Amino acid sequence: MKPVLQFVMCVLLLLPAGAAQAFAGEVIDSVVVAVNHKPIFRSDWDEAVCYEMFMQRKSLAAVTDADRGAALQRLIDRQLLKGQMTGEHALQPSEDDLRNDLAKLRAQVPQGNDEKSWQELLAGYGLTEELLKEHLRAEVQIMNFVEVRLRPNVHVQPEEVEAYYRNQLLPDLEKTGGKVVAFEDVEPRIRELLTQQHMDELLDAWLHNLRQQAQIRSNVPIPALNLGEEPTGAPGAH
Repeated sequence: MKPVLQFVMCVLLLLPAGAAQAFAGEVIDSVVVAVNHKPIFRSDWDEAVCYEMFMQRKSLAAVTDADRGAALQRLIDRQLLKGQMTGEHALQPSEDDLRNDLAKLRAQVPQGNDEKSWQELLAGYGLTEELLKEHLRAEVQIMNFVEVRLRPNVHVQPEEVEAYYRNQLLPDLEKTGGKVVAFEDVEPRIRELLTQQHMDELLDAWLHNLRQQAQIRSNVPIPALNLGEEPTGAPGAH
């Protein structure tokens, strides 16, 4: 967990007006959720919201309760998946890969070409370039882990690929006036698309099972998070 002082301005923007005034000049941090006894701090949550708003190019002033709830759900899911890893540094991207990802990200925003404007943009979200890299590193690690665990379990049948081509791709091309493409030219891309869809389905089922088995104690409401029955010995779970 990073010191919350770095995110005071970001946190004040995310809090209701009355709470922001109450906390002005005072740094507050607390555990909002414990996932199998691993804490998620309010500063982690606030930072995740800032990061997600930055990635979505949304103003912090426009943050909704739904945005905050979704960010907290993703933190919980990430904690659950990290608990399945066998090694803290497993499947982490290299520094070269991170630099490349950061360069691609900068190229997507108008302020990315100017260092001063780029740093000001990050500061406006309570972020630094190092924090941005930490979040990218965590995301890539989870993606690599999911890829390694789930892809071997996915087997797309030839008839699935052909059905997608006939029933989805060709009608879509006809509607948009696009040029008809030969099945052989798009078969690898359709296969990969279907593979990703099946992996998403497996991931949803896996996370559902992990939530059911986990001990999750929350001090805040977590909208739309289906935790199932409250685990034995976990009073206060939501």
